[in-house]
Amino acid sequence: MKKDSRILVFDNYDSFTYNLVHMIKKLGYNNVEVHRNDKIALADIAQFDKILLSPGPGVPSESGILLELITTYAPTKSIMGVCLGLQAIGEAFGGKLINLPTVFHGVALQASIIEKD
Repeated sequence: MKKDSRILVFDNYDSFTYNLVHMIKKLGYNNVEVHRNDKIALADIAQFDKILLSPGPGVPSESGILLELITTYAPTKSIMGVCLGLQAIGEAFGGKLINLPTVFHGVALQASIIEKD
């Protein structure tokens, strides 16, 4: 993996964003830039090699150019999403988000494998 990759951390206005930046830099990536979801032009994202979509409040459709970023750059760039970022990837590719009756925020739960593949 190229450690000189230009990485965009796409900030969806979440306090956890800089924890992610710290973790990326700890892995040896130093060419990391943070831009808010409504403060960067879609065309300016082309200069980055990899994109990390941060967590954030609300839903993907209310998060600046988040969905446009995914549909535009998914064919050519590595994109990873955390929380809202992952939800946006699912929604951009046809998934449907639903609200649970009870919101779970920051809760660790054990995952069960229900089918081996």
